[in-house]
Amino acid sequence: MSRVWIPPSAALMLLIGASGAFAMPMGGSFTLHYDGQNMQPIAPGKMRIEERGTGINKSPGQPLDNAQVTIVETVTMESGQGPLKGTITFTTPNGTTTSPYTGRVTTDALGRVTAVGAFKVAKATGAFAGLKGTGSFTAVFASPTDQTTQWQGEFKPPPALASTR
Repeated sequence: MSRVWIPPSAALMLLIGASGAFAMPMGGSFTLHYDGQNMQPIAPGKMRIEERGTGINKSPGQPLDNAQVTIVETVTMESGQGPLKGTITFTTPNGTTTSPYTGRVTTDALGRVTAVGAFKVAKATGAFAGLKGTGSFTAVFASPTDQTTQWQGEFKPPPALASTR
């Protein structure tokens, strides 16, 4: 029986394909504090909230572990419900990723506020340059200024990150 030897570089190309790195799952969580909020009534019972928050991401063993998280978003609330849109940036010593997102905020009968939505990587710098991906998130609000967010997605890493995974 003869064996065919495949060089490591060829094996890697078989795994990642000719178009680049394969998609890989990533995810994490962060607790965010809103550092600034501007509330504007826009109609009876309807309010636009512009807010900015910061936190630290936790993704053990992944490239965005301990990244500084910055969110800038706008929520339009009517009767405790409404759409939200914003931008999230993860900043590490090796680079940044920036993703626009959209979602929906809801308040249940007990007054618990949650948000769900989706994001897509739009810009990445440094070691993350070339990162592509999409994902989803769920946020649970502990107060009007504090939330915990779980996120997950599928990402196509740039070659430098793909070689370390």
